Amino acid sequence: MAAECTENITVIVPTRAQSETLSRLLDQIKRFGLSFVVVQASGTTMVPGYADMNAGGLWLQAPASRGGQVAAGIAECNTDWFWVLHDDSEIDIETVERLLNVVASGTPRWGRCNVYFKERGWPLRVIAAMMNLRSSLSKICTGDQGMFFHRAHIDSVGGFPAQPLMEDIELSVRLKGCAAKDFLALPAPLGTSGRRWLEQGFILTILRMWWLRWRYFFGADPGVLFRQYYRSGG
Repeated sequence: MAAECTENITVIVPTRAQSETLSRLLDQIKRFGLSFVVVQASGTTMVPGYADMNAGGLWLQAPASRGGQVAAGIAECNTDWFWVLHDDSEIDIETVERLLNVVASGTPRWGRCNVYFKERGWPLRVIAAMMNLRSSLSKICTGDQGMFFHRAHIDSVGGFPAQPLMEDIELSVRLKGCAAKDFLALPAPLGTSGRRWLEQGFILTILRMWWLRWRYFFGADPGVLFRQYYRSGG
């Protein structure tokens, strides 16, 4: 069964487990009339009745791997556009309208939104601003920035990278290599959780993230990085 979407775009939400934040995101998605596919990591508990309470989209299970989960969701869709959101994302009407304008233009694009942290505090605002600036200059997106892309671009790079970690970096590098001119840093807000930054510390989190990225760029196995990332509470 393929996911249907009158706006020719499907929201793909990979998740490790059902939660209140996921429910809030799905409520927002449905409020704005978008179709969605939730892909939960297999082996995790399916809360009885949860999918029924959050009906309106397609629910799948796939092996725990964010890239693999997104790829599984895309395989079940018949839309030309995809928007990948983390389960702690927060969207608003401005973001949806701007993205739908991109979809309606008929020009294949790929890119991301301007992330902000839902928690207050100037350190988080600075971090978000630096993330958005870095992405605008480098054309490298992170998953919490809400990557979106046209099916033609995904097909041109051999599909969404079905790897457990750094799938967002890998996809950005591939798309940058063949469609850099189609990159769009959409000036629209997308909320995400700053919990990791607040709990683990700003400097330590930055160092750990860049250490993982550098290891990946120099050939480290994404599966190994995935286990180390989640073992440390990522």
